[in-house]
Amino acid sequence: MRPLHSLEYLDELEARVDRSRHCDRHVRVLRWIFSRDEDETVVCELGLTGEDSEYELRVPARWSPTGASIERFDDALTAFQRHAMIERLLLDDGWTLHEFQSEQVTVH
Repeated sequence: MRPLHSLEYLDELEARVDRSRHCDRHVRVLRWIFSRDEDETVVCELGLTGEDSEYELRVPARWSPTGASIERFDDALTAFQRHAMIERLLLDDGWTLHEFQSEQVTVH
């Protein structure tokens, strides 16, 4: 079975974040990395949009109840409830939480 998201995906995300500029705003991104067997990973991220107007939840579409890989929410509670729903689906399917990360990223 092919990984839904490999850890190389995290390297890709890191490459898109420019940490060299000092006048930009920063937002906190929460990242949950789930694993199953030895070669499968699923990455789920939650953070504010660049305008601070919505919370954005990113997860592989296969695990999203709506089938969308990106969902936006008006409030944090609803975003965390959706994340909890996705986490329950993953855990019920044999996945385990491998790692949790909290990172401040630059928004341009």
